[in-house]
Amino acid sequence: MRLSPFLQPLDREAEQMFTNKEKVQKDFKAVASETISLSCEVAQAKADVKWFKDGKLITSSKKFKVEAEGRSRRLIVQQVEKKDGGEYTCEAGGQKLTFKVAVAGRKRFCIHDCFGTNYLC
Repeated sequence: MRLSPFLQPLDREAEQMFTNKEKVQKDFKAVASETISLSCEVAQAKADVKWFKDGKLITSSKKFKVEAEGRSRRLIVQQVEKKDGGEYTCEAGGQKLTFKVAVAGRKRFCIHDCFGTNYLC
């Protein structure tokens, strides 16, 4: 078998898909009702990226907004709830970048009036 000197094998596994893999924040702690943004940067602006939560494909909705601008890819999770905690994965070209999200309950505070009665908000 003879190969042309102009053809080179394409090794997708060797190609680095994410340019910020070491720098990106991978652990998130959020408070219920907040909005969180997970982002990754791909090597090529035209790269196809898919987002997953606990292994299930995410599509854009009121809850999840998927954005692509240049080489930046972002998943925005609106009004997080405890059930939104888990493992989120950005996948491109067979490579994965994983984020862990923990969601705590809403912060509560106590208001005291001048008569010593406590109100919980």
